[in-house]
Amino acid sequence: MSGDAGPQKVNAEYAIEYLQEHPEAGLCCDDRRCWITPNANETDRQVLLLDAVEAERLKDNPRLRQVSGIAHAGRSLWVVRKMT
Repeated sequence: MSGDAGPQKVNAEYAIEYLQEHPEAGLCCDDRRCWITPNANETDRQVLLLDAVEAERLKDNPRLRQVSGIAHAGRSLWVVRKMT
């Protein structure tokens, strides 16, 4: 896949693997779409896209937790839980 092709659409299983391998990444959703960002502190960047059904499956994954109080109004963010 060329670097110019843009974000790839993936399923929840692939997305959780990506998130576990990239602990700085996060799942972002707004009213219309959901995507994986490579850095949860910069939620505008998109490396992977998910349709609504796959995003809901991913949000339900117990390995993720929702982050409260992010800077973008109307946007939600989930990251991998820190396991102790």
